[in-house]
Amino acid sequence: MKMMGLLGLLASAVVQAQVALPLPSAYPTLLGVSCGGVHVASYVTGFDKNGYIRGEIYAWTRCGGSGRGGGYHSQAYQAWYTIVWDLHRNYKLLPYDNLVPDREFTATDAHGNSILDTCSGTTFGQPACVASAYIYYVPPTMTPISDTVPVNQACGQSAAPNTAVGASSTVGACLSSGAAQ
Repeated sequence: MKMMGLLGLLASAVVQAQVALPLPSAYPTLLGVSCGGVHVASYVTGFDKNGYIRGEIYAWTRCGGSGRGGGYHSQAYQAWYTIVWDLHRNYKLLPYDNLVPDREFTATDAHGNSILDTCSGTTFGQPACVASAYIYYVPPTMTPISDTVPVNQACGQSAAPNTAVGASSTVGACLSSGAAQ
């Protein structure tokens, strides 16, 4: 019986896929200006003491035009922010905490949830990374960060979708109360 339970757990784990953690729209949330597109890189930096995923976001854009006399002048705008994701993949944007991200960072929590930076190339001198995660279990004690999900929309659940649960299992669901004021 234990072997069947283990096989069931492994089968449900296989259903989970690596996903990019969500980000705010790059303009105007991150920079306040956009000239030809805003480029965004995101990084995970660890699980905090409450189990939330912490990370950093780097955004940049370049604006320019012909100056007097035909010269080309451009201005680069860039910004760093700290971000916190819950295990439901909702987020909260915070002022930058000056933590330099590690493009090789990976971590796994006690529930088997894992986070990692998937990087390729560079963007404006910074690694072009995407903060990614495999989420297998959301503790029912975790309060969702729901101020980025529209009111009355689902903002998370535990157990994960398509996961078989026993008759005595606790299943949690989140319904957003809307944006924080």
